[in-house]
Amino acid sequence: MASAQQQQQMHMILPGDSLPISETDLKSHRLVLGPGLYTDPKTLTIHPVNAGKLYITQNNNSNRINIHIDYESHRYIPHVNDLVIGCIVGTFADSYKVSLNSFSNSVSLSYMAFPNASKKNRPTLKIGDLVYCKVATAVKELEATVECLESGFGLLEDGMIIDSTGLKFVRLLLFDDQFPLLRLLASRTKFEIAIGVNGKIWIKADEIKDTLACYRSILDCSMCQSVDQFANIIKKHFQDLNTVAAATAATEN
Repeated sequence: MASAQQQQQMHMILPGDSLPISETDLKSHRLVLGPGLYTDPKTLTIHPVNAGKLYITQNNNSNRINIHIDYESHRYIPHVNDLVIGCIVGTFADSYKVSLNSFSNSVSLSYMAFPNASKKNRPTLKIGDLVYCKVATAVKELEATVECLESGFGLLEDGMIIDSTGLKFVRLLLFDDQFPLLRLLASRTKFEIAIGVNGKIWIKADEIKDTLACYRSILDCSMCQSVDQFANIIKKHFQDLNTVAAATAATEN
């Protein structure tokens, strides 16, 4: 879905292949890596770890290049720097246990993995709370760890969680600037959103009816085969919820 302001390349790629990006672009642009890629911490070399379609997207108005691999997968596997939404499922002396997916191993979130955290100033999260975090370590033989050190990460209060959209859909929301869903929702209401590559989406609007309309719109659009239908789907849900809200207000008066 590249536009005049955007250049997009697509290549088939296998694990171990070299990325079709020049050294000049690597040094002069800010790279945003998505799923399927791994950066060697010693050499800073980027390696593909999944077989699939490699998308390289560059916005002509910025120095950012988005790179991700679109591959078929129904199970999320943590990779370093992945943005994920997790649920607190356990608390221990120095860390929380966080579930990123049902029926998968939990990951660890240290009390110190928050801004300005100390032994006396610890976050107060409880079982059932949702957190937006980044994968810090992911070694096959060890428990993965996540962190909430950067701005925008941490506790997700109120709102609604959508966890049945599929991994491919959330990749489009995160890495395809031309995917129209968020832009169409923004034309209807103001909202906050957190998108995890583990297939979860959290959303919150100022009013409950708008939050519910966003929730239903995202869920239905994730199952729609054509982006051309997104506008009609969103319009219907917002009209339906506004009608219900108006009828409820009239009854109360």
